[in-house]
Amino acid sequence: MPPDQEDLNRQLEALERYISDLTEQRRRAKLTAPQPAPESRRPPKRWLLVTGLLVVVALVGGLFVGAVAWSDDRPAAAQTGSVGGPSATPSADSADTAAAVAAPSCKTAVDRANTMLAVAVELQRTLAEYGRVVNDPANDGLSSRELRDKTAPALQTGASASARLDQALADYRQVVDRCKLSTP
Repeated sequence: MPPDQEDLNRQLEALERYISDLTEQRRRAKLTAPQPAPESRRPPKRWLLVTGLLVVVALVGGLFVGAVAWSDDRPAAAQTGSVGGPSATPSADSADTAAAVAAPSCKTAVDRANTMLAVAVELQRTLAEYGRVVNDPANDGLSSRELRDKTAPALQTGASASARLDQALADYRQVVDRCKLSTP
């Protein structure tokens, strides 16, 4: 026996009231619930500035290491342009001056400085990659979680390179004070 029209109308009215009450409850819950702060899509500029400053400090440190390795303490033959080293022969105008020979500790210091500069270059490349991802206009619509996931590899590589740079600097400092050029 089919339900009569009056029962159907009553059921439809009850369903409409239920849906209306449900949407009203959700609307009230949205209004009373604390709104989360809008998430920032990009790191603060001060962090980018600090990272850039660290890279500049690492590069200046590398220049300083190079300056120490090629300081003015070299003999006159090395300063006039002849190649100084254990197998090099001095130029004719400075025949009485012996070529500079690096002590083993100097060679170790230069090797460690080279390692440190290689790590600094890797850190600089990582920073450039991070900046490329963060400043890419295609990433403007991403949520902070998606952007964080996208930049995570660069951040992990940067943290690893930073730790290796710290270790390389500590290794370099252990040897650099013993570095002296001696003449044969």
